[in-house]
Amino acid sequence: MSRLLPHRPSVDHSPRSRAALGLQDDATSAVLAALQSDTARQIVAALGDSPATATDLAGLTETSPQNVHHHLDQLSAAGIVDEVDTWYSERGVEMTVYDLATDNLVIDLAAEPSPDAPDAPQVPGHE
Repeated sequence: MSRLLPHRPSVDHSPRSRAALGLQDDATSAVLAALQSDTARQIVAALGDSPATATDLAGLTETSPQNVHHHLDQLSAAGIVDEVDTWYSERGVEMTVYDLATDNLVIDLAAEPSPDAPDAPQVPGHE
């Protein structure tokens, strides 16, 4: 007999191919702050391989799910990570699936990104 759970269908999410920020952008400060910890960078690296839940990421980064949630909140607020789907555990618990918001984030060391640069990630409260 096949089991219905855990249910982990493929995720239909395509991150933006590129985003650019200027060094003086408010969003740049949020991005740099969110990426300052090793754990946050490990989470981003893991999501570069495939979408994952906080529990999956906790195992991959060898830290607690609470710590992963803290970093995911910061990465999400900075526009680096998106909630892209929902999966279900063996117990039927709903789990949020995360993925990168963009595949390539460029910080332009000039004051502002060039006019032809792709849009920067949207950071809540800094539009």
